[in-house]
Amino acid sequence: MNTADSPAPTQRIVTVLASAVALVSILSLAAVLIQYMVGATPFTALMAVGLYGLPVAFILLIVLVLLRVRDRRRS
Repeated sequence: MNTADSPAPTQRIVTVLASAVALVSILSLAAVLIQYMVGATPFTALMAVGLYGLPVAFILLIVLVLLRVRDRRRS
């Protein structure tokens, strides 16, 4: 039963996925900064997650906005 206030399951999934990707990306960037401060060489995978994770999360948020606009136009 989908009311006007509750988002569709697709929107919930995209929201959770965008939040998780952004959180993991920010944590990996923090880990890279900590490794730089300690003087260690940061892992390449951590830098890649940080560099590509935030743009992916931003794209997912744009998808979420487009899904909401589509649903509002239908109603």
